[in-house]
Amino acid sequence: MNSARLHFAFLNIGHFLDHFFMLVFASVAALTLSREWGLSYGELIPYATPGFVAFGVCAIPAGWIADKWSREGMMAVFFIGIGICSVLTALATTPLQIGLALFALGVFAAIYHPVGLPLVIEGSVAGKTGLPIAVNGVFGNLGVGSAALITGFLIDTAGWRSAFVLPGILSVLLGAGYVWLVARRPAAARAVQAGGGEKKAKPAGQAGAPK
Repeated sequence: MNSARLHFAFLNIGHFLDHFFMLVFASVAALTLSREWGLSYGELIPYATPGFVAFGVCAIPAGWIADKWSREGMMAVFFIGIGICSVLTALATTPLQIGLALFALGVFAAIYHPVGLPLVIEGSVAGKTGLPIAVNGVFGNLGVGSAALITGFLIDTAGWRSAFVLPGILSVLLGAGYVWLVARRPAAARAVQAGGGEKKAKPAGQAGAPK
C-alpha cells in the first residue's frame, strides 16, 4: 500500500470514528445510565446537546486553523483529541461531568469535516474526486449505523465505560500511527504519489524560473 492509499484509509477510518463517537452516549444513556444514575432518557440527553452544538460550530475555527497551520497536523489532533476525550467521558461520575466531557469530544469531532474532506480531495487524481468522496461518505455512514450495535456489544461484555475507553484508546493509537506514517511526510510528495493531486512539487531551482 503506497502512502496515498494509506492516507486515504486513515481518512476513511477517521470519518467512521467521527460519527461513531458522537452517537455512543445515546446508546449508553438508553441502555445503562438511565438505570444506574436514576435519570430518565429525556433527562440525560440534554447533557449531550452542547457537544452536538460544538460539533457544528467548532468546524469553523477548525477549518481556519487547518488552512493557517496544517491539515495533516489537525487530523492528528482529531484522532488523539477525540480519543482522549472519549476516555475522559468514561471517568465521569455525574451528569455534569459527562456533559463537559461530551462537549470537549464535540470540539475535537468538529475537526474532521473541514479538514478530512479537503484531504480526500487533495489525495485524489485530478478531476476524479467523486468516487473517493463517495467511499469516504460510506465510512461516515457506517459509523452512524454501527454505533448502537458496537456500543451495545461493549456494554454487554465489559460495561458502559468500556464503550468509551476501548474506542478512545484505539483512536489515540490511530493518531500516533497517522503521525508516524502519514503526517510527517511532505504533502507535495503524497500528492505526486497520488497520481496528480491538486499540487505537484517543483524542484527547488525551478520554482518561479523564467520560461
